[in-house]
Amino acid sequence: MAEVAFSSDSILTVDFGTATTRVALLDVVEGLYRFVAAAEAPSTLGAPYRDASEGMRHALRQLQDITGRGFLDENAKLVLPATQDGFGVDSLVATASGGVLARAVLVGLLPDVSMELARRIAESGYTTVMDTINLTDRRREEKQIDAILNAKPHVIIMAGGTDGGASHALLQIADTVSTACFLLPGAKAHLLYVGNAELRDKITEKLGNATVVHFAPNIMPQLSEPMLAPARLELARVFDDLRVTRIGGFGEIAHWAGGRILPTAQTEAQFIRFLNNTAFGKRGVVGINLGSAATSVTAVFKDDVRSNVCADLGIGVHVEKLLTLSPLDQLKRWVPFEISDSELRDFVYTKGAYPHTLPADTRDLHLEYALARQIIRVALSKARHNWPLQWAGPRPEVLPTLDVIMAGGATFARGPQPGVTALLLLDALQPIGITRLLVDQYHLAAGLGGAAYLNPLAVSQIFGTGAFLELGTAVSLMGRARAGEVVCSGKVVDEAGTETAYEARAGEMTLVPFPVGRKGKLSLKPKAGVNAGFGAGRTHTLDVVGGAAGIVFDARGRLLNLPAAAEKRFELLKKWHTSVGGSA
Repeated sequence: MAEVAFSSDSILTVDFGTATTRVALLDVVEGLYRFVAAAEAPSTLGAPYRDASEGMRHALRQLQDITGRGFLDENAKLVLPATQDGFGVDSLVATASGGVLARAVLVGLLPDVSMELARRIAESGYTTVMDTINLTDRRREEKQIDAILNAKPHVIIMAGGTDGGASHALLQIADTVSTACFLLPGAKAHLLYVGNAELRDKITEKLGNATVVHFAPNIMPQLSEPMLAPARLELARVFDDLRVTRIGGFGEIAHWAGGRILPTAQTEAQFIRFLNNTAFGKRGVVGINLGSAATSVTAVFKDDVRSNVCADLGIGVHVEKLLTLSPLDQLKRWVPFEISDSELRDFVYTKGAYPHTLPADTRDLHLEYALARQIIRVALSKARHNWPLQWAGPRPEVLPTLDVIMAGGATFARGPQPGVTALLLLDALQPIGITRLLVDQYHLAAGLGGAAYLNPLAVSQIFGTGAFLELGTAVSLMGRARAGEVVCSGKVVDEAGTETAYEARAGEMTLVPFPVGRKGKLSLKPKAGVNAGFGAGRTHTLDVVGGAAGIVFDARGRLLNLPAAAEKRFELLKKWHTSVGGSA
């Protein structure tokens, strides 16, 4: 086989978040690609800088201090490519989730077909859908025009009709959109057309002067499986245009990055797909990114990628959105102590105003983790609406069996104890069966997903070198049993032949120490009626890899049933927290 040649050695990744800008250096060490170091700084997308490059330079100066390697010249410009003495880097991969929360209007024919697919495209990026217009819209034309004007859209996604199919109705709607867009003040809206391909020339004729027109292949070319991937790629280009034209510094950074700044959610989805295809791939992989301003959920089963972004819901600057999506009682159920509604709201608003703050004590940690659990539950619920029926779990409310769950975001990366981080993930997602838990502790997923387009070999080599925290293997048991009853027993045997016996009891969390990198065999012996992922009551032996939290047995059942009585709930939440190593 011919040897594959790549054009770059050292790779710098930079991710522009709403609150934080992060950089990482990837380079060849002893003939193999390795993650070298990472650094971060507050983002400068907003006031007073309004220039993305300032935050990048601040982060790069930290990276210079860590590595002893220079990246910026005397004019504070990135040195590309690297010089012979190792100054600078050979390539830059730039991704962004901050800067533009695009307002979108969806336009199409039928709500359950083209409009639903258009919504799936919009929800794969950093958009908030302001309004929709379709054949069933009973508003008069002038009211539809007013709706578009009130929405002030950055992007309009127009879908409908199979190739060679419906045309007249869609062109009528296009006339309405054209009239509204001519009246919009300021910069032109971007139109992403993903409908009947035979109408492209007429769409250009009607809307080319009123909007910036982008085309992607028809998302429903025939009445069969939809084709969404090309439309998502084109939407990413729209975001790129919006950022470059609206935020200082992005034009220069895009030039350094080969012409494009990729959406973080898109490149993370690419990395999750890589995990599924190369590292695991038997059942499925889910990735969660809990950001300051947005939360994304990506699921991959057999190369089918479903990515969903809650663009206005995060754990920092957009955390107050949670108060409109979840009743306070839903938040309070995760808090192991008495708290008033006003105190909880104050905590949420303070977190939104000061997104970089760290929990000052155990009380603050419990409150932040309560927010994290509920945000992920909301984001997961939205994402699952876009999953096909064959991805259903054993019960509608339960996840399908997964090979891996990967968590990203500062809340996971800075967790105080590995067991507590594992508990947070298990509470939020409530998987079943055997699942490996990974944490993107250095925020590499977005950069590696982008680097996969440039150098897939680098991504493959870096993933296997401990750059991601192996949190542990979770054994999530499902079935009925009395509290405290042994529902699963067995042993773990490591490579040296050392055996560790265990018992998992109903309603409890159990950690079996098994250090990071250690390999072994795990024997499972569930009681009759209890399912460890292989069928009720079925024993099984499998290979396991150690993690920072060891092997985590979750015998609390699915779904979690928290007591309605406050004192009993507080006692149970505290018990679970301390049983995984958390402070009392």
